Amino acid sequence: MKHSSFLLLFSTFLLFSCGSSKKATIDTDSLYEDDTDDVISQTIEENDVESSNTDQVLRYENAIYHEDINTVLLHPIGFEMGNPLIHLNNKDSLLLSFDDLTDSPKNFMYSLIYCNADWTPSDLLQNEYLEGFYEEPLFNYDFSFNTIQPYVHYHAVIPSNNMRPTLSGNYLLIVYPESEKDKPILSKRMMVMDKKVSVEGRVKRATDLEQRNYQHEIDFSILHTGYTIDNPFGDIKILITQNDRWDNALSGLEAVFVKDNEITYDYEDENCFDGGNEYRFFDFQSLRYLSERLANISFENDTNKVTLRTDNERRFQRYSNLVQDINGKRLIRVQEGSRNHIEADYALVKFTLPYQHEITHGELYVHGQISDYGFPESHKMRFNEEKGLYEATIYLKQGYYNYEYVFKKNEGGSLSRFIEGTHYQTVNDYKIYIYHRPTGEQYDQLIGIQKLTSKDLL
Repeated sequence: MKHSSFLLLFSTFLLFSCGSSKKATIDTDSLYEDDTDDVISQTIEENDVESSNTDQVLRYENAIYHEDINTVLLHPIGFEMGNPLIHLNNKDSLLLSFDDLTDSPKNFMYSLIYCNADWTPSDLLQNEYLEGFYEEPLFNYDFSFNTIQPYVHYHAVIPSNNMRPTLSGNYLLIVYPESEKDKPILSKRMMVMDKKVSVEGRVKRATDLEQRNYQHEIDFSILHTGYTIDNPFGDIKILITQNDRWDNALSGLEAVFVKDNEITYDYEDENCFDGGNEYRFFDFQSLRYLSERLANISFENDTNKVTLRTDNERRFQRYSNLVQDINGKRLIRVQEGSRNHIEADYALVKFTLPYQHEITHGELYVHGQISDYGFPESHKMRFNEEKGLYEATIYLKQGYYNYEYVFKKNEGGSLSRFIEGTHYQTVNDYKIYIYHRPTGEQYDQLIGIQKLTSKDLL
């Protein structure tokens, strides 16, 4: 998808606050040097923390379990929009960071749990997939500086010299208070790849004539010259994601053709995604000026408040590529500072969407990386019968955000076309993950990944 530069309009007022900072034990500024600034240039209701869920039963997904934790990020060092993926036996690293919305540091630990291809916990013991220690303390933190909302910003390089994964596949990273592993504060999915195969594929309009104007079809082949796959129909597992979403990921596809060193997946229906629509966006890198999508900025009860312009349904609108996006991502940025990670402040951001009546067969959510691609209670919209609209107020850190409205059905499953509409012209990124569990093995190796885009359909 395309990226946008941002237009700043008229000023509101200047907010000052005082804070302090603590020097980390590593070079913090170098960790946060990020070439996604080039991408930008191109391109609670009182309960609203990123998740108000206090249920600490571990879920094998991106989740926050404590109301004081916010803005959890896990990405390659130097590329904030990158996927949490490293290569086995390589020296590439991920940067984990999050904010604790208090003014006192705590002793946190983190660990890794090995998961199967479907993100259920594996039966492996930690000594079978980790080298060194099985947990690691979070030593590095900084205090927020010059912000209304005080917070402690934690960060760690993953993997560390003391704890390294030894197998390719899926890992769940968990953070918890020292000596309280059963009380996680957050969990994040990450992957380790050991490339053994290559993948060739393409995105095309759906073969089904009824869906041709609305869906994308993903056809691909696995090329495994020099790598043995004894049972392509039983040993290989496929996962396909659209814009890094987990709620609509496709899995369970089986090979259609097998010949020599090529395994082909060429369906007409099972491998289709709704094209969806270009993401909505807003920019509040500055709390002094109204940017394009902001209706109001205020400061009330010691809290920054931002009201977005009212959104509208788009399901019956024609496709427009005038809305430029970054495929559902978010970028933490502050215009009046140089250290985004500790100088960006927090604000209550209000979303409104007119609708004729309350929906009874499901719920609407503000969705994207803004919600960590999940459905936390804090991002659920409530229907205001008096005003005839859905609304949500979410506590967010300053930056540039993409989002969309996703409908989560009561009977299971989710739809973005319910509010956003769907078009084959929409530019989406797709990733194909190839897992292999040879006969007799107890784990799913991640042996190949391929990224595809639908931009060539325009």
